[in-house]
Amino acid sequence: MATRNIKVKMQQRSDTAANWKSKNPVLAAGEIGYDTTNKITKIGDGTSRWNELECFAKQPKITLENSTWAEIAEIAKSWRAPLVFNVGDEKKITLTTGEEITLVILGFNHDDWYDEEYDEDNTSPITFGMKHCLATRYPMNPTNTNNTGWENSQMRASTMATLFNQLPADLRSIIKPASKPTSAGNKSTTIKWTHDKLFLLSDKEVTGTEATTYSYEGTQYEYFKHSNERRVKGLDNGNGSAYIWWLRSPSVDSVYYFRCVDSFGNVYGNGASGAYGVSFGFCI
Repeated sequence: MATRNIKVKMQQRSDTAANWKSKNPVLAAGEIGYDTTNKITKIGDGTSRWNELECFAKQPKITLENSTWAEIAEIAKSWRAPLVFNVGDEKKITLTTGEEITLVILGFNHDDWYDEEYDEDNTSPITFGMKHCLATRYPMNPTNTNNTGWENSQMRASTMATLFNQLPADLRSIIKPASKPTSAGNKSTTIKWTHDKLFLLSDKEVTGTEATTYSYEGTQYEYFKHSNERRVKGLDNGNGSAYIWWLRSPSVDSVYYFRCVDSFGNVYGNGASGAYGVSFGFCI
């Protein structure tokens, strides 16, 4: 007996949520309708109108919190991050120590990250920072001095390296070293550039100050532009009280101080050997 080839034509329609609702059509039996606004799929039965049909499938909304770091890296690589996420979006992670911290998006296409393979700078699609501070407090240096600046501080050379290794492996694998400008310390206004996988923020990056001594240490992150309350950070991911947290900027009017943010969001200088809050940033 000869066989017959039967061709089946799949019908599919797509439209916005507003148009589906206003037109409210009857989908033929087996016909697929797709709501491009809400990412909803419905299948017709030949008699029911669109508004009466149950959803067959709904694509989950992409959020920073429900995305893996591999997915975030792919979105960043495609330069779609500002279309998918927002400045201020949050994602919680757990360090290898068991401590939980909340990360926030500080800005898009803001920093340069250093490409070690090609010895050049490229724009970083996303810069992240901590919403609050770690539970443990750290000094910038073992003694009250800023004469080696951020570049050769204990905070950068030792503490940042330790904290980087406490990050989840899937996050560590996608972080790029950022090119960061900072005054040299010891009352110098000379700018030194460092390549940092983890870094503290500068006075300018937080406050947007135009003071000559700090205005060359980067530009203000979008995250801080519209709310001074975001400068206030608590210890232990905000579970503790608001506390002083370090900036990487050496005070240019003192050989003893680095800049920091107090519990009210004000910026001032403090002795480098003091143990204060740490809230780092990084780029992908």
